[in-house]
Amino acid sequence: MENVKAQTRISMIVFSAVMLFLVYLFQRFNYAGVFYNLTSLEVLTRPNTVFVVNRTTRLLINDTLCMILIYALFQKRSYLKLSGIIFGFEVLVLLPLYLWAKLSIEGPSEISSPLLSPIHRMIVNPLLMIVLIAALYYQQYMTSKTK
Repeated sequence: MENVKAQTRISMIVFSAVMLFLVYLFQRFNYAGVFYNLTSLEVLTRPNTVFVVNRTTRLLINDTLCMILIYALFQKRSYLKLSGIIFGFEVLVLLPLYLWAKLSIEGPSEISSPLLSPIHRMIVNPLLMIVLIAALYYQQYMTSKTK
């Protein structure tokens, strides 16, 4: 039984890491085009909408994969709940602020200015969740050290 749990855990870690790499590799993929082909909504052809749909979809995929990775690494529901809260804050607060700033300052171009580039990396790329994983490892280390 323990061997099956370990194999499942390793499979989840490998799956999420490989999928995160593939999302990075295909970061220019047009998710809005796929949604347009499925729905034929004309709004999905507008440049700003395409930008918003692509960034939002990528963020949702990245953070879902990071949550799978967090669960596989730590096997603690409390850590998963924390990452869900941070994920929710990222989607509901940080992403709309980033999209508003990006579209009003620069428009839907793929290249970000030096001002918005670090914000893009923190929000759209899974950097925030990777920092969370490091913090959770540190928390776990400090907790085990005090016992």
